[in-house]
Amino acid sequence: MIFNQTEKQEKKYLQQVIGIINDTINTTSTSVKEHVDTLQEYKDYLWSNKDIDPHEIRSMRESILNHFALGESVIDKRRRLSKILDIPYFGRIDFRKKKDGNQAIPIYIGIHTFYDFNEKKNLIYDWRAPISSMFYDHELGEASYLSPTGEINGDISLKRQYRIRKGKMEYMIESSVTVHDDILQKELSSNADDKMKNIVTTIQREQNRIIRNEDAPVLIIQGVAGSGKTSIALHRIAYLLYAQKGQISSKDILIISPNKVFADYISNVLPELGEETVSETSMEQILSGILDNKYKYQNFFEQITELLEKPAQEFIERIQYKASFDFISRLDKFILYIENNYFKAVDVKLTKYITIPAGYIEEQFRRFNRYPMRQRFETMTDYILEMMNIQYNFTATTAEKNLLKKEIRKMFAGNNDIQLYKNFFEWVGKPEMFKMRKNRTLEYADLAPLAYLHISLEGNFVQSHVKHLLIDEMQDYSPVQYKVIQKLYPCRKTILGDASQSVNPYGSSTADMIRKTFTTGEIMKLCKSYRSTFEITNFAQKIQTNHELEPIIRHGEQPEILQFKNAEKEVSGIADLITSFKNSNYTSLGIICKTESQAKELAQKLQTYTEHISLLSNQSSAYVKGIIITSAHMAKGLEFDEVIIPQTDDRNYHSNIDKSMLYVAVTRAMHKLTLTYSVSAPICRFL
Repeated sequence: MIFNQTEKQEKKYLQQVIGIINDTINTTSTSVKEHVDTLQEYKDYLWSNKDIDPHEIRSMRESILNHFALGESVIDKRRRLSKILDIPYFGRIDFRKKKDGNQAIPIYIGIHTFYDFNEKKNLIYDWRAPISSMFYDHELGEASYLSPTGEINGDISLKRQYRIRKGKMEYMIESSVTVHDDILQKELSSNADDKMKNIVTTIQREQNRIIRNEDAPVLIIQGVAGSGKTSIALHRIAYLLYAQKGQISSKDILIISPNKVFADYISNVLPELGEETVSETSMEQILSGILDNKYKYQNFFEQITELLEKPAQEFIERIQYKASFDFISRLDKFILYIENNYFKAVDVKLTKYITIPAGYIEEQFRRFNRYPMRQRFETMTDYILEMMNIQYNFTATTAEKNLLKKEIRKMFAGNNDIQLYKNFFEWVGKPEMFKMRKNRTLEYADLAPLAYLHISLEGNFVQSHVKHLLIDEMQDYSPVQYKVIQKLYPCRKTILGDASQSVNPYGSSTADMIRKTFTTGEIMKLCKSYRSTFEITNFAQKIQTNHELEPIIRHGEQPEILQFKNAEKEVSGIADLITSFKNSNYTSLGIICKTESQAKELAQKLQTYTEHISLLSNQSSAYVKGIIITSAHMAKGLEFDEVIIPQTDDRNYHSNIDKSMLYVAVTRAMHKLTLTYSVSAPICRFL
């Protein structure tokens, strides 16, 4: 007989489960109060007894620390239980093990495990638990999962999905396939939230394989626009924290994200899944940090802006050259050349009577070839003086030691990074490929090679505290940037992005290029696009075809291209579109311009028509809800119910990088898309 056969029985059972969770919360609240009271008693005792002997103080300190730790874990448990009250579970499978031959056991699946101590059983299983994988991976019939004791085989006789909100069951669906299309369609048709949400209720089979992959040391996820790759990567982190508890914690994880706004946008996914937020940084912060933050540099955003607004051919060539594998290979050869040619030993007169011959110093430089070049001077000095002590019973003073080290360092012609980097371009016969901007500012494309050179000569930069590195928007980083990352972070990595969405076409990387850089790595693909309606996806495919993309069949309005008499009429037309957005059921609108300067200009013009528009610039650090005006570069990774793309004429969008920007802008739209332009120039060639 099926446990809870009807929807009425399921609703009654849900209320029972919520009742048990509430009772447990009340018990933990009492427990928290007891711990607080005990700590207060200890405190009062210590205050009123000044002459306690040290042994008693030590044992009381231990008791206080134990009570504090227990209290913390009880508070943590209460916080977790409070979180699951709204949605205790979202799915159920009835599973019968082959061995037992018994009747099927109902397994309810939610965000967290909930164990009922009275009944001595799990009422809810965590979505990451091995048994829960069957909900995502199997249909009705034969099924199996990997438990710590080995593979468990059996049959799934029932599969259900529930939509529960605020502790009330809205509906229940009998489901034979993994995630029933009705539920997926309902979730996809809903409005965009102010932040990215967890997607545990709608994880698909191919997404689940990526989330639970524990074997790949470097997992490279190539996902089409709207495939949920960032969300999947964050769910993967939550899964690894659950599956490898004790080996890895949220403090051991680092995310390299494209900008502060994106970092804020994804910030609540892990807490929703019951995990603490993890540290995040940017590629620029890492590279500049290696160089002790002592150089001014053009950041990635400034490079893109220059390529969009005033692209010089020589600038493009410099970026392209530094993004090639040949460039890395030459840089490696140059480092070997430095090793063989940049150290010129000379005699050192240490005292009035003692001179250390050049040949002997040269010999020591070669002896310590396992050390990075700039690390050898200290070791060489120590070794030379130690040998002098053993052989001639000579003990050097601190001043003599410092003098010898200083003289040895001077023999190496590679102590200045910038000079060395310049020498490299002369050595390869391409001095024109290095250009310092005014105020001694480095170009963005020079930051990584300079850091690579610095690490090779200095050594000692391995960040061993990071046990898992997550890199988003992988296509926007060049091979030499990945080489630096490889030297810095030898840990496991999850790298994700979409080669079709590069805003850096002259210095970008594909999944295959990234795998080649790391020499190891497994590529997994996400080809289904869930974000946009079929009509919007189809429109995007005409701008830039991605043959791997499979659209989900969810229909909506056809994208519109609106033509206006002049620029003023275009602005008032956009104001009218904003008004109709305000009267619609949509909650988020993105007005996406090609560049930030265009976004700022349009934001000013729109102020006379409407208020409550937020400008999202490269200086912003938080994602705001409602109506946003921004550049295509800053909009990457975000999604909106409705998108308006202004100035889609051929003057504004004509180059390769413009095409990428337009594709990124179009693929941000979930339900509605409008493009506008004025007749002062023909419509853009990509439309």
